[in-house]
Amino acid sequence: MVSLALVVLDTLRKDAFDRHFEWLPGRRFERAYSTANWTVPAHASLFCGKYPSELGTHAKNMTLDCDDPTIAEELRAAGYTTRAFSANTNVTGYFDFDRGFDDFRVPKQIGHLNDDNIFDFRDFNQRTDAEGLEHHSKLLYEIVTSDAATVPSMVALARKVRGENNGVKYGGLIEAQSELSDISFGEEEFLFLNFMEAHEPYRVPPSYRTVDEPSMTNSVGDIYFGSGTFDAEQTTQAYEDCATYLSDKYQALFKELRETFDYVITLADHGELLGEQDAWGHEYGVASPLTHVPLVITGNGLDGTCTDTVSLLDVHQTVLDIADVDGGARGRSLLEEGDENEYLTEYLGLTSWSERKLHQNGFDDQIEQYNEQLRGYVTQSGSYGYQTQDEFIATDDESVSDLQHRLDQLVSELDIRAVETDNDVPDEIKEQLEHLGYA
Repeated sequence: MVSLALVVLDTLRKDAFDRHFEWLPGRRFERAYSTANWTVPAHASLFCGKYPSELGTHAKNMTLDCDDPTIAEELRAAGYTTRAFSANTNVTGYFDFDRGFDDFRVPKQIGHLNDDNIFDFRDFNQRTDAEGLEHHSKLLYEIVTSDAATVPSMVALARKVRGENNGVKYGGLIEAQSELSDISFGEEEFLFLNFMEAHEPYRVPPSYRTVDEPSMTNSVGDIYFGSGTFDAEQTTQAYEDCATYLSDKYQALFKELRETFDYVITLADHGELLGEQDAWGHEYGVASPLTHVPLVITGNGLDGTCTDTVSLLDVHQTVLDIADVDGGARGRSLLEEGDENEYLTEYLGLTSWSERKLHQNGFDDQIEQYNEQLRGYVTQSGSYGYQTQDEFIATDDESVSDLQHRLDQLVSELDIRAVETDNDVPDEIKEQLEHLGYA
């Protein structure tokens, strides 16, 4: 019997991890790659062990509605108790990322997005065209007459009206620590955690703040939508402050996790652009700072540094291997010696909020251009090449034509799931996205 925790330090760059997490014990993987540039497709791969394009969960369909079983579903079927705490709006029951979890918790600020007992504001907004007083009257009537729990639903509505649903103040780790302290864990447990301390708005407590809190980066690709006050140096340092804060707080939580769990897997789902290619954030592309991620597996006898090329797909298979559960997804167990693999990274188009930003700022002719799919390819030896709008870039001396040819071969072998574009985001999600610098 084993217990394991899977911890995602959302948006943490590999170089920032190397500077601030030297204290973290375990086996370090120097050439670990995400499958995508942002949260939803990366977590889809982590949960289901396939590429986002195969699962059909990405910018054009944010719901985890594929037929493939999730890691939590597989572990629960094998007798594990499955629990989660996610501070990320996009990784909640709202988008079906709670599949297979016995206990899926979120910070109270976004609790209305994750509780089936709370009135479905999304469904109501999609069904009614009423505005103003008529809208509010219909909403209150439906809350009271529906099967939803009236009091929690009214509390959620009150938070919404007061603007209290605008995200977690510093990223969620402190809230998670409080939640976990009330749980009595058993011997066969799977725990998933997602923390947002390294994500915009790059906010830390005053004692960690070495610069004033920066304005949002507000960019899509290399198009910046700011007011002229954006300070690149200030923003980069604010991100560094977040990494410092995250490291300190996670170190304390990690100690508690190791007292309970046989294995703790720590990784990032993706990185962040801090001015590379004149771009910021992680809404566009598959450049190396977005796809090269930290990964450490902590457990008895696991130490040293591994230079094999690995992927989030391998993390999925490793969790199943630790739990002694069979699975049919891609990837290999990182606890065993095996053939080195090659992997893809994927950018599958603009999200609805990125399209909206481009439209609102007069860049309608750029929407089609930025919706062009881009991919990267990482070789067995760790060489990385990736597509941009204008060219194919190789990060070392590998032949560009060879990398591009092999990338095309691997893409042709994918069993891509076609999905109808369902990219509209309701008002309650937009509030969270604005807090995170997206919308």
